Amino acid sequence: MGILSVKVDASQLVSEVHDIQKKQLPFALASALTATTKDAQKGVQRGLNAKFTLRNRFTEQGIRIKPADKNKTPIAADVHTDTANRKTGAPDYLVDQEDGGEKIPYGGRHHIAVPTKYLRQMCPGVIPAELRPKNLLAASKIGGRFTTRNRKGQIAIKDQKIVRGFVFFIQTLKDGNPAIMGRYMTEQNAFPFYLLISEAHIKPRLKMEDTVTRIAQERFPRQWDVAWQRILSQGIKV
Repeated sequence: MGILSVKVDASQLVSEVHDIQKKQLPFALASALTATTKDAQKGVQRGLNAKFTLRNRFTEQGIRIKPADKNKTPIAADVHTDTANRKTGAPDYLVDQEDGGEKIPYGGRHHIAVPTKYLRQMCPGVIPAELRPKNLLAASKIGGRFTTRNRKGQIAIKDQKIVRGFVFFIQTLKDGNPAIMGRYMTEQNAFPFYLLISEAHIKPRLKMEDTVTRIAQERFPRQWDVAWQRILSQGIKV
């Protein structure tokens, strides 16, 4: 889980609080920090579509916050990522998207399926479920019979599922890595849909820390004023 504390300098604002208001400081600070954290969360979520191709709202929902607690010292709030899959054991993938790192297979798998340029051109947006690795691996019948040609040069399909007019099989490429290959029913040439590699380098592109820091600095003074307006409208308790 990647955690970013919302850090702001409230010393000047606190110094301007009158003595009669001092007892309200923990509430005001916690309220302003929590509201600022929510602003930062929304800012990070708004920027996701420009950085990633999202299938659903899971990644967006993985940007979470921890509200500030006025009864704890220090009073703090944070924005964090939580996209780990407790059922499959898959780790929080947004941590590497923020910091960069090496992606390796998990859950007993031996390879990572990386979409090729051919597939990206075929599906420039979200890759449909029927063309995702799990379905194509099932369609390729690993360990079973593959697509062959009979004596007349015609394609013979044996125990394989046809997906969008393609038949799929696993083939080892010249670099030694296997790939999920697809060949259209009426064509002879096959094209790689996914490269199956043992690890992949992930470049940092989420930049959540930059977004959270910028929004916290911009929004905290406003949220501080809102918190005090709420307190004053209810009457100050001394």
